[in-house]
Amino acid sequence: MSPSYSGTQNKTKTSLSHFIFGDRKVINIVLILIAIDLFFIIVHGFKFVFKEDFKALFGPWVYDQFKINRDWSFPEIFNYLKFLLITYLLYRTFAVIRQPVYMAWAFVYMVALLDDSLQGHEIFADYFSNMIGSITLFGIELDKEEGFRTQDVGELIVFATYGAVFSMVLAFGFLRSQALHRRIGLGFAILLGVLAFFAVVVDMLERLIVSGTLRKLVSTVEDGGEMLAVSLTVALALIVYRRYGTKASRSNSAP
Repeated sequence: MSPSYSGTQNKTKTSLSHFIFGDRKVINIVLILIAIDLFFIIVHGFKFVFKEDFKALFGPWVYDQFKINRDWSFPEIFNYLKFLLITYLLYRTFAVIRQPVYMAWAFVYMVALLDDSLQGHEIFADYFSNMIGSITLFGIELDKEEGFRTQDVGELIVFATYGAVFSMVLAFGFLRSQALHRRIGLGFAILLGVLAFFAVVVDMLERLIVSGTLRKLVSTVEDGGEMLAVSLTVALALIVYRRYGTKASRSNSAP
């Protein structure tokens, strides 16, 4: 199958910096998203420092809803909406120019949305931990409560499975797309790598920290880093959509 939208290969190329920073509307939108992210991160840190005063002033419900590491809290819902927007923009871009790389990335971010909002990897990890109990890994006994736990092994299994499936889907998408859109697709790969660093590496580092204060700080870095990475991905998806995902863009846009 040859891509049906070939006009982009004949367009005049501009620099990568112009492709990323040349759309002022997108820059303004992403600055707003980052500002909201920082607001949630700052409030999360503030209520950690002034926990009892915050609860007394706003109540326990508000306290819980502003936790950036709590499922279906306000910050998490904001992140879910960003994942949904990324998925929609990439799908719409694919629908217009029929470049499979965008459909592949839409699939990846839809799975990320479902896993994050439905706690997919946590549910499997709990099941794995309850089924296995205690195990010994590289001479270290893992249990269900402290340090690097059997639940963490279950989460790593889920992430490895996702990685394998994503690799196959993305390989198909990249191989069936034009070189121009493969290069753009690499930008999403970099941002996904940043997201994975915070979601997996920093998360596992947190498990190994004994100090409660330091652990909460690393947890804030983990969840805050995830939020910022997703906002940057929204920016790239918006740029791609505005250049290729609208019918008007088919005749006059290229990076």
